[in-house]
Amino acid sequence: MENNIYFTQLKGHLVGLTDEEREDVLNFYREYASDAGLTGETLIREFGTPKQLARRVLVDYSIRYDDVADQDAPEENETPVHHFRERIGRQFNLLWVVLVGLVTSVVWIPAMILILLGLFIVIVIAVFLIMLLLVFLATGLFQVVGAVAIIGTSWQTALYQGGIGLILIGLQFIAWPIGFAIVRVIFGGLMNFVKYIGRKFSRKQEGGTKHA
Repeated sequence: MENNIYFTQLKGHLVGLTDEEREDVLNFYREYASDAGLTGETLIREFGTPKQLARRVLVDYSIRYDDVADQDAPEENETPVHHFRERIGRQFNLLWVVLVGLVTSVVWIPAMILILLGLFIVIVIAVFLIMLLLVFLATGLFQVVGAVAIIGTSWQTALYQGGIGLILIGLQFIAWPIGFAIVRVIFGGLMNFVKYIGRKFSRKQEGGTKHA
């Protein structure tokens, strides 16, 4: 009876999995508990509470789903922008699942803090690059407008000023892709760290128990 209550609660915490995936998880842990003779307190000592076990399972599934999705080629009718948005959404979901899982154990709080710090750094760098590029764009436009305004009085200065402005505007076509690539590389490094922590978290520290 205690085991039935445990696995009923576990099923309720496996939010986000399909019915088939839930049944696979439940069947695996039921069989493991039965073979090892786990019940009551021994079941909790081995697996943790139903909520803790569910968090480890969800983290593991999210990591495996992201790994498989990264290897899949984009569909023929899928635009690069849509594929990028889908990938970013998937990885932020993975980030959230890992953070929620880490909260369940005090031991993982330092890792959670490092992930949040890394995310903060990524956001700061992204905002800084965007603001810097926008400043250069605004400066270029200002230079061009100023050149047009003084072309009648000093065409040499207008030519020089307008040239500087056009260069700054033209650099946008190179600077934005480079800035995007920089942020993408940094964010990719953060996600690799998130997956590393998530894989360690999703495995039972002592017994190494892992669902199929």
